[in-house]
Amino acid sequence: MLQMSIKKVIGKRGYTFILTGENLHQVIMEAQKLSFQDVYKCGKCESDHLYLWAYTTKQDKYEYIKIVCAECKASITFGKSKKDKDTYYLRKADNGDLDWQEFSNENRNDD
Repeated sequence: MLQMSIKKVIGKRGYTFILTGENLHQVIMEAQKLSFQDVYKCGKCESDHLYLWAYTTKQDKYEYIKIVCAECKASITFGKSKKDKDTYYLRKADNGDLDWQEFSNENRNDD
């Protein structure tokens, strides 16, 4: 069994992910599922007070993971690959920038 650790930086925090596989190929394939870049600052207010947040909607049981700004509450949602539900990426706007969304009561995740 092989292991590999990958560090991702979100704001001021570093997150370490430990990946395992039977061989090098499997470990690298698992690493590719974390196909998102480090995020150092909020795309709206440029604060580095960011944190990861996960939740499941009550009604439809959809699972979400977001990066949320502790200052302005803006967030960016992780997308999932349709082919492999364990592959995550950060959503981007049409111009290629990260798709930060401003906080509003309508975007609350109470459903």
